Amino acid sequence: MVQGSVRVVQARRRQRQRRIERRVDARDPGPVDLDRQRRWIGIRIRIRIGIRIGIGIGIGIGIRIGIGLRIGGRVVTATVLDGKLVAALVKDEVRARTQALAARGVTVGLAVVLVGDDPASAVYVKAKTKDARECGIDATDHRLPADTSQAGLLALVARLGADPRVHGILVQLPLPKHFDTDAIIAAIPPHKDVDGLHPENLGRVAQGKPRFTACTPAGCMRLLAHGGVTVAGASAVVLGRSVLVGKPMALLLANADATVTLCHSKTRDLAERVAAADIVIAAVGRPELVRGAWIKPGAAVIDVGINRGADGKLIGDVEYAAAAARAGVITPVPGGVGPMTRACLLENTVRAAELTLG
Repeated sequence: MVQGSVRVVQARRRQRQRRIERRVDARDPGPVDLDRQRRWIGIRIRIRIGIRIGIGIGIGIGIRIGIGLRIGGRVVTATVLDGKLVAALVKDEVRARTQALAARGVTVGLAVVLVGDDPASAVYVKAKTKDARECGIDATDHRLPADTSQAGLLALVARLGADPRVHGILVQLPLPKHFDTDAIIAAIPPHKDVDGLHPENLGRVAQGKPRFTACTPAGCMRLLAHGGVTVAGASAVVLGRSVLVGKPMALLLANADATVTLCHSKTRDLAERVAAADIVIAAVGRPELVRGAWIKPGAAVIDVGINRGADGKLIGDVEYAAAAARAGVITPVPGGVGPMTRACLLENTVRAAELTLG
């Protein structure tokens, strides 16, 4: 009996020793395994709780957990802003609004125009029309061959502009090289320009009186709000000055009372400017241009870029692993800004239909 008790005590001591050794080993990351590091990159360190109330109204709660999680040997401190989660909430709102319009006899209509057979554009168009139909929007595809003339595309845009059943028109970009893209965008009636790129709509954003806001910048602002980021009074750096993202993004941040620096290929001392920013929006299309060491501790990092790495995997304009160890909030690539761009397109489309009712 005594011998049996001694054995039990010895076994318990061995178990305690093994637990201690495991804890010690866990604190030491050891040499970095690059293959393992890549597998960890993009893991979302949050518990998602989706609560849906009534018809089309959603409440999402994200709880960050970072204890013991390492990416590339670095402890993650940033809250990962899940674009899919926030996009689902926006789509719930859109669905409720389309149902309200349907009750008043209005079917929301979206026309999506694709010229050519670019595989990436075809994927985007398929995703956009799928999202629209899921939200009760009557989405129609208009596919034209790559050799369509400028006059041919302008004729289609004019026909859609005159069709009262179509509330929103989206011409998928980029167009084949022989098109004058600016002329095509300018031909879309401003009240149907749900991409928010018509000169009139961009001008209204500059005035602080937007009708429609470019979808990607609008999605970025939504993500900042979801992450609890205070924009007013913040120092914001926008990398990239395209009409599609950079310029309207800078305007939106300025309209929200941020102090904005718009950086581009000729900007000097880029690292120093990023290091001083409370909010960093990267939209330059250069893989991991923004180094993690540049990020101010606690900053908000929104990565708009989407690029193919040497291994074929999607990566952003920000060095994600290193940035996530310093930032307060950060978006992943993929799964961050992309879903929000599509969701904000739907939001603009239902707004276009609502405006027809006065």
